[in-house]
Amino acid sequence: MMEDRSPPVMLKNIAETLFMGVNVGRLPKTPQGAGTVPIIHVKDVIDGMLSAVDQLEQISFPDTPQNGRQRLRPADVLVSARGTLMKCAVVPQSHWGAVASANFIIVRLGQAAALRPELLWAYLRQPATHARILSRVTSTAQSALNIRDLEELPIPLPPNSIQSDLVRFITVAEEQYRTAVNCARLRQDEAMEMVAQYMSAAHAI
Repeated sequence: MMEDRSPPVMLKNIAETLFMGVNVGRLPKTPQGAGTVPIIHVKDVIDGMLSAVDQLEQISFPDTPQNGRQRLRPADVLVSARGTLMKCAVVPQSHWGAVASANFIIVRLGQAAALRPELLWAYLRQPATHARILSRVTSTAQSALNIRDLEELPIPLPPNSIQSDLVRFITVAEEQYRTAVNCARLRQDEAMEMVAQYMSAAHAI
């Protein structure tokens, strides 16, 4: 029997903060005291996961208090807000200190949040959630989400006692999905290679 559910709460009431990613165009061209940091673009979110750090673009990023607040932390949730909307990913430990581009809204739940970030990630990826959020988007030359669109999204809260189990269930399902996709891709490559052996240009002469 399912436990009683808490009523949905707006995302802004369970998040520590929501903020936009870095607008690279506004960074100084020749910044003082700048180091290089990886930046995440929308194209780097693939099937709900981030590309490896060594595959990300590197940018010069001034080390200032304001910029320091833009640095990503593990468990931050990225939501694409321009271009392809609603691509989501949870920041893993390996991407600590990277930054997200201005095409993202970053949701930081905080350590004592009422919801695990993996569950927020899963909820945001549901088709019904997509439809609800995108219905609020004003149609312009390029559709875009704003922070308020996410802040006011009602979020169901599963009981704390089952959140860890739900996260494990999601993790296993995602691992099985990726294994199946990789196996299918390998079989496709093998089939294409076999066809190429019999239909190469050399055989056609």
